[in-house]
Amino acid sequence: MNKLNLVSLKSLLQCLLFSLFISSLTLSTVSSAAETHYQLQVDGLVCPFCEYNVQKKLGKLDGVLKVTANLKDGVVNVLVADGKTLSEKQAKKELTDAGFTLKSIESHQGEK
Repeated sequence: MNKLNLVSLKSLLQCLLFSLFISSLTLSTVSSAAETHYQLQVDGLVCPFCEYNVQKKLGKLDGVLKVTANLKDGVVNVLVADGKTLSEKQAKKELTDAGFTLKSIESHQGEK
């Protein structure tokens, strides 16, 4: 290959990589914007097993992508996929069945 072809090939490759990078940023922004974040205030979270139990119970619900718990603050964060919801009734049932008490639930569209 001559020098001109190598320069053209290198430029083309750089453009392609830049386009892929921009596309991936756009795609991740679009997908996360549609998810719903729920913040649950829960009584009874006292140990790591409690955290595991809550994650297991809520994580099995349809559309739940991620569950994290903060034992110190008694807060459980639930991330739900686009088009899915977590009703207060669902959350209360799962938490009550696991031995916890749901004090409050708040939802925030498009947040993590």
